[in-house]
Amino acid sequence: MEDIESESKFIWKFIWHILITPITLLLVLFKKKEFADLFRPFTELFKFIFQPKFTVSIIIINTFIFFGSIYFLSDQMFNSLINYPADLLNLKFYTLITAGFLHANLSHLIGNMIGIFIFGRVVERKLGFFKTMPIFFGALILSSLFDSLIHLFITGDNIGGLGASGALMGLISTAILLDPFYLSYELIVPLPIMLSGWLAIYGDIAGVLNPSQDGIGHFAHIGGFISIGLLMFLIGIDERSKLKRGLIINIISVVIGVILYFLVVQ
Repeated sequence: MEDIESESKFIWKFIWHILITPITLLLVLFKKKEFADLFRPFTELFKFIFQPKFTVSIIIINTFIFFGSIYFLSDQMFNSLINYPADLLNLKFYTLITAGFLHANLSHLIGNMIGIFIFGRVVERKLGFFKTMPIFFGALILSSLFDSLIHLFITGDNIGGLGASGALMGLISTAILLDPFYLSYELIVPLPIMLSGWLAIYGDIAGVLNPSQDGIGHFAHIGGFISIGLLMFLIGIDERSKLKRGLIINIISVVIGVILYFLVVQ
C-alpha cells in the first residue's frame, strides 16, 4: 500500500512550514539548519503531487497525448480513435480505450486531469497502484460501452465520445465508497469527498433527465459511476467489505440530505 498523505495533513504541514520560514532563515544564518531547509514547503509540495504514482502517470500520459494529437495526428486519424457507438458493430473495440486518452480542448483536459488527481489520489491511497489500475481502465471501458449501447439501442444516434471522464466517474464512485468522509479541498472549502461525488452524480442525472446540447456525455459518466458495481470483484475481500459499508453510509447520508432539504423548503 502506497504511503500517500491526506490533503488535510499536507495543507496544515505546508502552512506550518511557510509560517516558520523566518525562523528557519535565522537558523540557517546561524548554521543551525541547512540552506535546503528553506525550500522545505516546495519539496513537500513536490512530494505531495507525485506520491500517487498511478494517478500522476495517467495525468502525464493524457497530457502528452493531448499535445501530441495537436501536432502529429491528422483530423482523420484523430476521428478514427474517437469512440462511436457504431464501432461496436464494426468490431472496432480499441476505441473504447483510445477515446479515453483524447480530449477536445485544453479546458476539457484540465478539468478531467484535476478530477483524476483529486479522486484518483483518494482511491490510490486506499487501494494502492495495482488495484487502482483496473478500477481506472475498467471504468474507462465500461463507461464507453454503456454509452455506446444506450446510443445504439435507445437514442438511435451515432455520436462520438472522447475524454477520460468515464474513468474519472469510476474513480469518483470508488472514492466516495471507500472513504466517504475524506476531506477534499476541491472547492477550496474542505468538504467530505462524498458530497463532491454526489454533486457530480446529481449533475449527470439532471443532464440525462433534461437533455441539452452541452456536449457532455452524461450516459458515459453514469456508466462510469455504476461500473464500480462490477469492478469491485477485481479487488480484495477487505476492500469489497469497505465498499459495501461505504455504500450504506452514502445511502443513509443521501436520505438524510433529501429529508433535510424538504424540511427546509417546506
